[in-house]
Amino acid sequence: MAKGSKMLEGNKTLWEIAGPECDACGRRESSLRGKKQLLSCAGCLVSKYCSKECQKKDWGEDHRNQCHLFEANRKLSSVFAKSLGPGTINDPKLDWQSKFNEWNFLNVANHLVIASAALQNDPEVATNHNVAIMLSISPEHLGSKYDNRTFFIDRVALLQRDVSDADAYETNWKKGGYKDAAATVKALKHFNKAGFKIFVGFCKLPDGTHAETQMWSFPCFQVALEVMPAGFDLKRYIPHVNRGVTHFHASFWPLPRDISDADMESAEVPSELALYTMCQHRMLSGLKGGQNVIGELNPDGTKTPRYKFCNINGHSRACAPGETDYDGPVEYKKALENPSRMVRLLAKYLDDYEQEHRATWQEGPDAIVTETLVPIPSSVSSEQAIEDLKKEKISPGRC
Repeated sequence: MAKGSKMLEGNKTLWEIAGPECDACGRRESSLRGKKQLLSCAGCLVSKYCSKECQKKDWGEDHRNQCHLFEANRKLSSVFAKSLGPGTINDPKLDWQSKFNEWNFLNVANHLVIASAALQNDPEVATNHNVAIMLSISPEHLGSKYDNRTFFIDRVALLQRDVSDADAYETNWKKGGYKDAAATVKALKHFNKAGFKIFVGFCKLPDGTHAETQMWSFPCFQVALEVMPAGFDLKRYIPHVNRGVTHFHASFWPLPRDISDADMESAEVPSELALYTMCQHRMLSGLKGGQNVIGELNPDGTKTPRYKFCNINGHSRACAPGETDYDGPVEYKKALENPSRMVRLLAKYLDDYEQEHRATWQEGPDAIVTETLVPIPSSVSSEQAIEDLKKEKISPGRC
């Protein structure tokens, strides 16, 4: 779909950016004299500034306590992206449409957090709106080794429910979790009030074609659970996503920079981090570990893997040569090169989480549970939400 799609009629823009901006004053990189680029913080390499004055100002106001957390988010995200290997976003053999699809898979957890913020983390608002996340190509990252930064979000909008739903019903969605267009339409109508939709794309690709916009469906109550870390809003969160951050775990566990090793090891995991980890792993497990390998049985009894299927989010992707089930953790650890203490702590936490939940992942496709559409009040505690999600085994759909 192009950006003139019918579903975009009557939309309300909530966030928009024309290019990189200074984190302190909002000055656009394009307004800098000559061919200057924004300055990057030497510590986290995430925060961007138009001048040393803005950098000093931001350091004194807030960044002093956030820098090491942003660094950990970036490194953890980098480790994850590098561990994906062939067949995913950084595979140079993929065509642009496939890269676009893989970028969306990699950032689906971010899409849901962004959409939930756009819907004010209010399930009632979600029953009356859908969300559009519009992308563009980053010219400065074209041809880079890691394509997870090639695409960037340039606009987020609330969509009129009736218009966007009607347009969605008429669209022949494909490459999703449903077997055909008829099944997709049936699922969409099932989600008409109890669920909302996120449309991601509306992007012109470097080869001149338009990306096939993806649609994700989620139960409305989940917007109350998908909250941003403290101190984040759309204005801060989306630029971090555009700079390649897929994992915000450190910001949910704001340990001080000078914490001792002993205190770090004994630090209690906040309930907000536990909830964030659960929700993110339910969507990203199809990219790294926790998958069912589907393949062909050869005459000699061996099996040639063809694609991986995650029984939690319905995401399938082609297998890389020699790829086997649960290959992620080993690759993940190999990619941890000179990590900070915070990254080591988070990596250990995520590895422990993955091992703990493998038993449920190994249940296979028959264990898929239809979306459970039970409204949860926004006042529910993080601890209770975790328990409810464990019981219900919520499984979002993707088209």
